[in-house]
Amino acid sequence: MFSSYLYEIFTELMIYKLSNEAERDVIEKEFGIPFRYPNLFRPNPIINGFHETNLGVVTMENQNEITFAIWGLMPQDFKEDWHIFQDNANTLNVQMVELESIAWMQESFKKRRCLVIVTGFYTHLLENGNTCSYYIHQASNKPFYLAGTYNILNDGFLCTAITVSKTEPFVSSYHNISHLAPVIVPKEHAALWLNKNSNMDDLKEIIQNPKKTKLEAKRMSNEFFLKNLTSNTEVEPLFAHTQFPDH
Repeated sequence: MFSSYLYEIFTELMIYKLSNEAERDVIEKEFGIPFRYPNLFRPNPIINGFHETNLGVVTMENQNEITFAIWGLMPQDFKEDWHIFQDNANTLNVQMVELESIAWMQESFKKRRCLVIVTGFYTHLLENGNTCSYYIHQASNKPFYLAGTYNILNDGFLCTAITVSKTEPFVSSYHNISHLAPVIVPKEHAALWLNKNSNMDDLKEIIQNPKKTKLEAKRMSNEFFLKNLTSNTEVEPLFAHTQFPDH
């Protein structure tokens, strides 16, 4: 039996592993826009938020290209290192209550929303004293958008957080260590999410009552994570510090 303290810890756990296994040409065809830095993109079965890494994003500032942002939201014009901020405030995921109540996140929500491109995310089910991991993806296996916000750091890099909300019934069946999951944004709602003139109530509706998406779940082995996380820790720090041209 878990204590109430442990239960509170579990309910605060969010999504720290994403996946983008699609090839570059598949992503560009699906969304109809090119990568700004196409040679920097690599498909990645496990994008691990505990290591400084980048996500493919479409921003309000540039809706005609896919660019990259460091995963982990930091304040606008922040000067210090990612590790310093994340050690003090884990901002891989943000909730609606934070977007409304924390001043620097409020500004991001109003002025700098983005769409994060993934092919899926990983969830964890607590069962009989053990955890089982699942890969949640579209039934079509196509890449899709997650709601996000971003800021521009002092050095010109972008940083981002995925927006999370209460899990819907299907995801809850494979994710009971938390009540939160990423908000999926259908392509038909992408323009609304990125429009600077969008009504706040419409944006909140996307977060709090997302349109149902046909999803599937695949159980993953511990060996899969060990193999891929080991190889990714060697690649991700190099990618995260790639010097992009001025955006």
